[in-house]
Amino acid sequence: MIKIRSSVIIFIIIVLISLSAVGYFVFAKKQIISSNSYIGVFASTANCMIPEGCGPKYKLLDANLQTYMPLLGDIKETDSGLIVKITGSKVVLPKSEYKDMNYRGPTEAIQVSSYTVMSKIPYHDFLVNKAGEYTMQKYPCLAHTVYGKIGTNYNKTFSWELVNDVSILKVKMTGDKGSYELSYDGNTGNFIKEVTEPEHVLFCQ
Repeated sequence: MIKIRSSVIIFIIIVLISLSAVGYFVFAKKQIISSNSYIGVFASTANCMIPEGCGPKYKLLDANLQTYMPLLGDIKETDSGLIVKITGSKVVLPKSEYKDMNYRGPTEAIQVSSYTVMSKIPYHDFLVNKAGEYTMQKYPCLAHTVYGKIGTNYNKTFSWELVNDVSILKVKMTGDKGSYELSYDGNTGNFIKEVTEPEHVLFCQ
């Protein structure tokens, strides 16, 4: 009986060690994948007209399009303005990327090995036009027309997010009465929702 029990105990220990090793490998693999994957809006400044330079040629913008990571590697400039998923590794940004300008941006860059496009609509012009159209239709008191183009009296800010792998483009108008944010599908351009702050604010009376 003692020998049988000892064998059972040894077997259980071996199984537990094996499971722990497998679990650690899976966790480590997930960590590696996560650390090498970066999602954001790709922006290109390839047509810089300033002699001192405009900073890094390629950038990956964050969810609020306010901060960025420089990108190095082969990227199609036609994908500028789209949400992309970058696979690569972090490297030191070469000084040649910002020339003689008084550069104060990130000095760490992502060396791109591959990337996947996750949206089909460049965010900026699309959201500007949608903001004008929506405002004219629902809040005409906040709309104006300049050179035949509809605009808004409120300040615009842009952002994006992924919901169940669906790319969402957002534009938020903010003014003295509050704000209203519009969300659109980044692949189809379909309207998703409007969110106002305060919730029941009346912009036009």
